[in-house]
Amino acid sequence: MTYTGRTLGIGLMNGEPFVFYLLCSRSFPKRKAIFKGRAVYIENMTETDNPYVSYPVVRLLDDYAVVTNGLQTDFIAQALEWENPKKALTHVLDAFDYERDNYSTPRIAGIIGTDGRGWLGFAGRDEFWVKTLGLKDGKTFVTATYDLGLVELDFPGFEGADELAEKAMELPFENKVLAIGVVEEKKGWRLAVSP
Repeated sequence: MTYTGRTLGIGLMNGEPFVFYLLCSRSFPKRKAIFKGRAVYIENMTETDNPYVSYPVVRLLDDYAVVTNGLQTDFIAQALEWENPKKALTHVLDAFDYERDNYSTPRIAGIIGTDGRGWLGFAGRDEFWVKTLGLKDGKTFVTATYDLGLVELDFPGFEGADELAEKAMELPFENKVLAIGVVEEKKGWRLAVSP
């Protein structure tokens, strides 16, 4: 088992775009996901002055879903009003850079479109990249804050956001806290959290 920290995956299943966020944490395992309209927030449940452990994690727009591990979520969503996804990721991640905590935690961010196109970005202390993904059915591109890089994995079949979140929780990574699944369906984006 590998400790990946915050983990983000984007893919296609039966032609439907999906994205998942898997929160793994050694230092702050008591956290929950709070749904507010078209957004989801990670809320820390223990007392700390660490500014990075509570943050907006998902922002749903008409054409895109934005998922990240920090405050950059809302800024990327705003940038999509006037920039294409690759430029929005590049500009916002470059401006925010990595988190100034004890671990120099990288910022990760993903955008999935209702048209099945996807993008991932990574801003670390010694590494920066933004990629346009060539999505294939039944597969997911995954990145994480630690020890993963960018990999393409076969992803198990699922029906809907609930099952997606459950499948994300089954990934072989350590210190899992919760997972959020986002799936584009005919009626729009669907959200779920596990457990």
